[in-house]
Amino acid sequence: MKIKPTQVISFSLFLITLAVNVSMPLFRPYAAIAGFSNGQTSLVLATYILGMLPCYVFLGGISDKIGRKPVLIFSLFLALFSNVTITVCPTIYALILARFFQGVGLGLSMGTGTAYIAELLSEDSFAATRAANATSLSTAFGFSGGAFMTSIALLIHFSYLPFTYYIAIAITLIGIILSFFLPKLPPIGGSVLRLPYFPKGSFPVNLSIAICWATTGVVISIIPTQLAKFELTAYAGFCLVLINWTGAFLQPFIRSRFKPITSLKLGFALIPIGFGLVVLGSYYGVLAVVLFGTAIIGSAAYGFSYQGGLSIIATLAGNQRARAVAGYMFYGYIGFGIPAVFLGYLADVFGIMYALVFFEIVIILSSLYLFLTFEKKKIE
Repeated sequence: MKIKPTQVISFSLFLITLAVNVSMPLFRPYAAIAGFSNGQTSLVLATYILGMLPCYVFLGGISDKIGRKPVLIFSLFLALFSNVTITVCPTIYALILARFFQGVGLGLSMGTGTAYIAELLSEDSFAATRAANATSLSTAFGFSGGAFMTSIALLIHFSYLPFTYYIAIAITLIGIILSFFLPKLPPIGGSVLRLPYFPKGSFPVNLSIAICWATTGVVISIIPTQLAKFELTAYAGFCLVLINWTGAFLQPFIRSRFKPITSLKLGFALIPIGFGLVVLGSYYGVLAVVLFGTAIIGSAAYGFSYQGGLSIIATLAGNQRARAVAGYMFYGYIGFGIPAVFLGYLADVFGIMYALVFFEIVIILSSLYLFLTFEKKKIE
């Protein structure tokens, strides 16, 4: 069976995102050994954003300039380096270095991979849509796949060096070998620097994705500490799995059944409900409630709000669509990183549950504000 180039690219994106979260279930245990507080642990999470955002924002045109293939291969090597780093030295300090390079690899590869697939499918009238769908699916499985297989490994036998790290290294090496056989397309040229664009009327849409992704960042960075009090540390990775998979699997349904505005407004309602369940389950140590809450969060953060917001931004942007989407993602990742750090330090001072309840109140007020003030006429 011959492997298609588009399949190799999708597999490469899967591997790059797999590396990002393969060690996620061990974040809290590594931090506990080093004596890190909640705030310091959240800063480790944010190191990923520190590596990714500059690449995503300022180097958006690098694959246009030097070609898709070399950028994708370089990103795969960064994923391999991060996997090897945490395997050789499974500590929170090595994780800081690994997270930074994971962020760089992701920042360089997302746009590159999508454009690469679209160009290979250029004869297809739906090339852009098919490329976006392939990227969305492969990265959703990658982000959640790493956390999923490590969580399973920890349930079988808890170890600070699970065998999944070696699996990640092995399959990434396979991906690198396959990537060298990809066709080399001529660069289309253009400027490497492409700053984000924020079209008129986009602020509430951008703010909505920031709130959604802030919620996912808090769940990933802080909830595992609370679960550890009930000896549920090994299950923390499943929160991330549900956040990614729920949204990814709902995307085709959302695209076909809901208007973008309706989809976005549904997200306003789902986020506070989902996080409220996470807070409730965390307080009483009921894993099923926590997981149900994360699934609802995922349905909004990577489903309803994400899909609806992306469609609206694309409509508002006109011929500046790529830069506007970069701006949309910029808000999302700022939301993913900064609130988690703030809540982490707040938890250190007042306690985890006080910090989580405070954030729930902020989410409710923000979502209510957006729901009541979001004017349909601004985006049509």
